[in-house]
Amino acid sequence: MNKVIVFSPNRYSLYTTTVTGMLMQRGLQVSAIYVRRLINPSRAIQEFRRDGRRLLEKVWKKLLLRQAAYRPEDFETILDLRRRNNITLTDVEDFKKVHSIPVHYCATLNDPVVVDGLRFFKPDLVVFTGGGLIRQEVLEFSGHGILNCHMGVLPHYRGMDVVEWPILEGHFDQVGITVHFMDKGVDTGDILHVRPIQIQPSETISDLRNRMEPIMCQTLVDTCEKFLKGEIGRRSQDIK
Repeated sequence: MNKVIVFSPNRYSLYTTTVTGMLMQRGLQVSAIYVRRLINPSRAIQEFRRDGRRLLEKVWKKLLLRQAAYRPEDFETILDLRRRNNITLTDVEDFKKVHSIPVHYCATLNDPVVVDGLRFFKPDLVVFTGGGLIRQEVLEFSGHGILNCHMGVLPHYRGMDVVEWPILEGHFDQVGITVHFMDKGVDTGDILHVRPIQIQPSETISDLRNRMEPIMCQTLVDTCEKFLKGEIGRRSQDIK
């Protein structure tokens, strides 16, 4: 059985708990979950400098409202995906209680406790569901690597605002998601899969992002499974 470790930005992440539940349903062994602590002043300052007002919106939606932030839509939301797959656990601690999966907390995902855990568990793959940039030492002990689903088409749109920029530039065929391996750069690692997303008439950016969330969960898990089965390979980004 292939072993994976999950990296998480916070214990209440719907993205983390959805992906973890789906990985287990595919028969993959989740050896451990490493989670960034919520209370971390230096992290808060760093992320506020980077995200500004968006950070406050993320905290309000993802940490305070959580599932209450979603309303019924004409498209499938992450809550609909969870119901369809019968995923009920909403806290990474639930995976510890129900499935005896070790949960470890860290200030950052580059902490020595993370490196030590990777050395101990020897995962085939690490699945990233958020939590910041990763340093080389963590990458080196992550088996085949750390797999991330980026809300943008690589290599054209890296970093932030990757949904907005292709729309502003009129590159509507460059709206989509990319499953790729992480490296020391920002969204520069080898690509496994690119999935275009077609914009719907009268769709807002917020609606588009919400519609992309379950697609990202599904695509990340599908790609993880296919890679471990040897059905797809990695390719370096064509940087021009």
